[in-house]
Formats: sequence, C-alpha cells, structure tokens
Amino acid sequence: MKIKIWGCRGSIPVPDRRMIKFGGNTTCVEVDFGNRVLIIDAGTGIRRLGEELNRRKQTGIDMIITHSHWDHIQGMPFFLPMYSKNTVINIAGCTGSYKNLKDILAGQMSSEYFPVSFADLHAKISFGDICNSVTDIAGHTVRTIKTNHPMATYGVRVEGEKSVFVFITDNELNAKEPVTTFDEFVEFCKGADLLIHDAQFTDEEYTKRQGWGHSTFNKTFELGMRSNVKQLGFFHHDPSREDKELDIIEKQFRKLGKQKGSKMKVFAVKEMSEFKLG
Repeated sequence: MKIKIWGCRGSIPVPDRRMIKFGGNTTCVEVDFGNRVLIIDAGTGIRRLGEELNRRKQTGIDMIITHSHWDHIQGMPFFLPMYSKNTVINIAGCTGSYKNLKDILAGQMSSEYFPVSFADLHAKISFGDICNSVTDIAGHTVRTIKTNHPMATYGVRVEGEKSVFVFITDNELNAKEPVTTFDEFVEFCKGADLLIHDAQFTDEEYTKRQGWGHSTFNKTFELGMRSNVKQLGFFHHDPSREDKELDIIEKQFRKLGKQKGSKMKVFAVKEMSEFKLG
C-alpha cells in the first residue's frame, strides 16, 4: 500500500510562510491500494487530492471520517469527485450517538455556508459505520479504536499481507479518565510499519491544555517505542508550530531514539510526503 499525506495541520489551515516545509492544510491522508483508494478525513487537504483523483480517473473511493470536528471535514465541499456521476464513494464514520454523519456533511453545504447543496451532488454516495468495527477494503483488514477526545473519534489500523499502517489523530494519551488505555493503544499499534499519531503539544504546552484531546511528542514517542513500530510520524501540528520548531523537535527525538538503541525512524510528518509499505 502507498500512503500520501495531503494535510497534517491541526485545528485550522495556516497559509503562512513559516509553515511551508511541513504544510498548512488540515487532515487528509490517502491510502492507495492500487485498484482502490481509501481516504482518511476530509480536511482542507482533500481539495488537492480530489484534483489528483480526477486526473487518475479514480471512480471507486472509500472514505473514513475519524470525527466531524471542523478541521477534519472542512474540505469536503471542494472534493471534485463528488461532482461526477461516474464516482462511487463509500463514507464511513461513527457519529450516530449525536447526529447522523450524512446530516453533518450536508449541513456544512447548506445555503448559509455553500452555494451547492449536498443533494445536488452527482456521485453515488453511501454511508456506513466504523464504530469499533473490522471491515475489508481491497483485501486489507481495517480496524478501528476509540480515541480519547472530547467527541467520539476513531483511530484506524490497515493490515495487508505484508504491511501495517496505523493512523491515530486527535488522541490524548495522557487523558485523566481515558476511554481507551495506553496499553490498549500499544496493542492496537503493535508492529506497525508506519504509525502516524497526534503530537500537537510539547510537555510545557500540555500543562495548560489538558483535556483538549491531543497528545505530547514525548507520550507519542513512548507509544511508538512500546509498540515496536518501524516508523513514527508526529502529526496534527499545532497551527502556531513553525517549521524551525518542528525541525528541532524532529532532531531531538531522533537523537533520543539512538540513545535508547532504537531502530525506529522518527519524523515530523510533512504535507505531500509519501510512504510505500510492503
């Protein structure tokens, strides 16, 4: 499978020259299986991905929405494949406890916010459920896990015959009253070829942001080490986090990994970066 990052910024897009290296678009990740594509989240990065999928003439698309906070769905109205009658899109999420996912996505395209209504889209769009589920997409097993966030949010594990990709955004590993324990996350991430995980705060920042539903670099690093993953990517960059800061943090944790004798590759995720697994 091939992984491509179309957006890795948290909270709000930042068109800022201080964030050019790591990118300013909000969450959107593509998992390419060759004959089918899985998209995780529809932040502003999905606009550019949609243009690319149109160029490829990709008509079969699966999509997982981890949760419906604004930075994870705000790019959806600009996703060009939705406007083609040749496209079939299966969208899965877990928001039924408070509001139907279809209603949420349609709501942001109501006339108060957008000139085209959800009902006028030409693609064949269906909705499914990923609440603590196991499903198959293009011969790959897709599992989910509930994260520690102020609203229902799910991490994703994609298992192929030769590789495993785990993506967990918006997750507070240090949560005082966790829905999912740290040990459960270790088990979920165990042996992954690539783990991309929320790391929005430094330890110092976190003291003032406990309960916000996001993790620190240190705790995410610990998760990678305990899970014995091959590659660990820090994700969901704070909107005020500049490139120069992420460069320093990346070097710091690479050095720490070497000191601990780990072979795990550690990096801050960059927009448009690509990974080939298996």
